[in-house]
Amino acid sequence: MGILDLMLGKSGPGEQGVEATSYTLPKDTHDFVYPVAVRREEVEAFAELLEAEAEAPALEAEADDLEAAFEGLTGEGGPDIDTDELAERMRRPRNAAEPVIESWRDSLERDIGVVYARPNTYDALVAFVKLCKQRDEDEADAFDLPESFPNAAALLKRLEEGTDTQYRAVVHTDLLPDE
Repeated sequence: MGILDLMLGKSGPGEQGVEATSYTLPKDTHDFVYPVAVRREEVEAFAELLEAEAEAPALEAEADDLEAAFEGLTGEGGPDIDTDELAERMRRPRNAAEPVIESWRDSLERDIGVVYARPNTYDALVAFVKLCKQRDEDEADAFDLPESFPNAAALLKRLEEGTDTQYRAVVHTDLLPDE
């Protein structure tokens, strides 16, 4: 038994006919991720997008307007629409994207670096960008995309390309944002 066996866990023959040694790592402390090369300016642009969306007049501030609009559509005896639930649903994409971007900002030490994306990270960031684009296109919404938006979109493109592969790495969960 070598030092790696003691550090990493039990070893066994490689999988899928590959002559090598594989190690079993505890699932509660390790996760499969996609390593993706990114530029700091792209991560910062996404952070600016998060800040701009958070600082724009909140959708729940328009809850009375939403409620009045729904009453006008459904009438007094129509189905009850929970505007608080609707506002919460609109916040979910930002709540999913914020910890990822914050973690990546903290981990980047240079202008170009590698971040770790879990399998659902791309979808979470795309959902947030779609929400921002919808808000930007809505004339009744005061939200505007920041000038740095093209760099945030470039981050999404890198993430799409980096996660559209079979290659994944195993890293300790201490290196990943909370899910």
